Amino acid sequence: MKTFFKAFITTIIVVLVLALAGVAGYFYFIGNEDDGKLDQDGEDLQFLMLGVDSLDSKKADNARSDTIMVVNVDGKSKKVNIISIPRDTYTKINGYKKTKINHSFKYGGSELTLDTVNNLLGTDIKYYVTVDYRFVEDVVDKIGGVTVDVPMDMKYEDPTADPPLKIDIREGTQTLNGYDAIGFLRFRKGYKDADLGRVKAQQQFMASLLSKIKEPKTLLKAPFLIGSYVNYSENNIPVKKLIKVAANMRSIGTEDITTNTLPGTPKYMGGVSYFVPNENKIQVMLVEYNFK
Repeated sequence: MKTFFKAFITTIIVVLVLALAGVAGYFYFIGNEDDGKLDQDGEDLQFLMLGVDSLDSKKADNARSDTIMVVNVDGKSKKVNIISIPRDTYTKINGYKKTKINHSFKYGGSELTLDTVNNLLGTDIKYYVTVDYRFVEDVVDKIGGVTVDVPMDMKYEDPTADPPLKIDIREGTQTLNGYDAIGFLRFRKGYKDADLGRVKAQQQFMASLLSKIKEPKTLLKAPFLIGSYVNYSENNIPVKKLIKVAANMRSIGTEDITTNTLPGTPKYMGGVSYFVPNENKIQVMLVEYNFK
């Protein structure tokens, strides 16, 4: 999968994690009246989000985290701020020489990656969520598909892609299953407005997915959706905290999510391509997006 697509899928996963935790919160607070109201105004959460092609890949010698993001959920403003960290970011990893930041996942999994990110940013983020990209496909299937307006016939095949890609979706209003939803999001060619058209299509998908998740009948599927999250993720966020934060954010829309990329400059060193972070601009961004 291309880096741009993986970053967008990971953004969707962030939204899904919050949305599904909010659904779980509905049941949690019904059965735990002494724990307070469903809405917990001011409950904040910062965490590291890691996207991987497969959780099983952690055991492989070439394991890498393909997408690295830090997420700030602001309970008071009900906003979500996301900063993407390029996987080629040149930084120090405890116990190793300076190298690409995504190597930290190979060396020490989610925990070492979290430590590396905190050292890079000067933050004290305590939590991480590591998610398999297949989570999105599985959730779409479990909620009965996502309806979108397909702007053109989408046909494309690339058996050499990772994973192999075969897209065959007709123009018009379509309810996409999980496999076709991923194809819709990956499709790049043919948009009249080029990348802008693709971004609009992806935003349409996210809005439709959020709307479907919030439907009352989705509550009936909550156990299966939570099961999908458990199967395709690993995290160290206390369940009660995640539920309380998500319950407060259950009205979130795409307009409440801000995404940006860590400031820096691509640079070749020793014949290897790196992304050199700009420390001063990083600190300004962290303050702007309430990470500090």
